[in-house]
Amino acid sequence: MRLSGRFVRVFQWIAPLLLPALVVFGRGLLGAPMGWMMLIGLFAGPVAMIAMYIAPIIVVFDRDAKAARSTRLFYNVASWVTWGALLVVMFTLVDGGDSPPFGSALSAWGIMSSDVSSNISGVALIIAVVGWVGTLATAIVGVVQSRSAGQATQALSGL
Repeated sequence: MRLSGRFVRVFQWIAPLLLPALVVFGRGLLGAPMGWMMLIGLFAGPVAMIAMYIAPIIVVFDRDAKAARSTRLFYNVASWVTWGALLVVMFTLVDGGDSPPFGSALSAWGIMSSDVSSNISGVALIIAVVGWVGTLATAIVGVVQSRSAGQATQALSGL
């Protein structure tokens, strides 16, 4: 898991720029029609980007992870869950503002219907949000653990 932690340590700074852009524009590159969802994505994308940068900024203050040049295991898992769910959203996001709704990339390829794709996209979006909350929680726990262990060591050395 050490290699995964090092990958997460680097990719956590790239993912907030890359993944919202892929969700908004990657659909069009994969053959899905670009409709109102692109306009919504242009406004929601920067908000998602800022929100996704909160956890990496918190991880900077994790002394143990910094010393290991890696990230903690549960932070890695939460990050992978968030990133994977956002990739699923990219493939399954349906532009439902029009009648009939424009299909997702998988609908355009004929793999699944727009209804199934919309349901999968909704579940994947919920999983992405839960994964993001998990990254925040694990980042905060990691910082608290690294700081409390350091204070206990300093208190013992002062005796």
